Amino acid sequence: MAKKNILFKPYRKGDEHQAHWFDHDLVNLFSKSIRFWEKYFRYSTVGLENIPKKGGALLANNHGLVMFDVFLLARKLLAMNRPPRALSEHSTWKFPIIREVLLNMGIVDGNPKTAIRLLRQGDLVIVFPGGAKEGMKTSSERYKLYWDDHYGFIKVAIAAGVPIIPCFSAGIDHTYHIFASGYRLSKRLFGTFIPMPLFMGLGLMPLPVKITHHIGKPIYMDVPAQAYRDPKTVKRLHRKVASAMTDLKIQALENYKPIALS
Repeated sequence: MAKKNILFKPYRKGDEHQAHWFDHDLVNLFSKSIRFWEKYFRYSTVGLENIPKKGGALLANNHGLVMFDVFLLARKLLAMNRPPRALSEHSTWKFPIIREVLLNMGIVDGNPKTAIRLLRQGDLVIVFPGGAKEGMKTSSERYKLYWDDHYGFIKVAIAAGVPIIPCFSAGIDHTYHIFASGYRLSKRLFGTFIPMPLFMGLGLMPLPVKITHHIGKPIYMDVPAQAYRDPKTVKRLHRKVASAMTDLKIQALENYKPIALS
């Protein structure tokens, strides 16, 4: 539990690599505050029973522009007494206030060692294998997965000895229309990828589409922890997980209608 300082623990350099910061009061408060979004998106889940009642697991999600779906899923998991931990982009920790909130909500820096520690102590960890580039894709590539050659999450699951659970959010890529990712422009201006998307919803508000989170069955690695060093094993398991995620995506989108009422 984080040591309180006025409202919550202030950030100090290096805290993003710690696995023990988690303010239950803040998480519960935030959970209640997102009830509005549950109704706004008519949020629902399919396959929530696939979440193990105990033990570590890596929840691999598709990445939207703004991750409303993950906060909504986290609320469901909190109700199951399985509060999840999430991995954040390294650059996130440069922004005051945002980093304090993330820290106290149990969000940590997206590095393998921290993820492995969390998983080994029995936590659920949310990860986005496609990264920010997947989240910034244009609407012409809606729901495309950028998982090719992204092996880090597979290595982490192998090393920690936990299953990977594919999680696909139908609706998250309909919340905004993205005209341009800004990738080429940022490369030209800054020499690196900096999110500069051109997007539109109801102004800055997302479109009130239905979001349904589909939770797949756990995929167990069934190999020794040391196998994360073996490229052939890692690639084989990556193909297995990516194939399961693709099947889940096809199933989720088969009858999906953004404006469907429920």
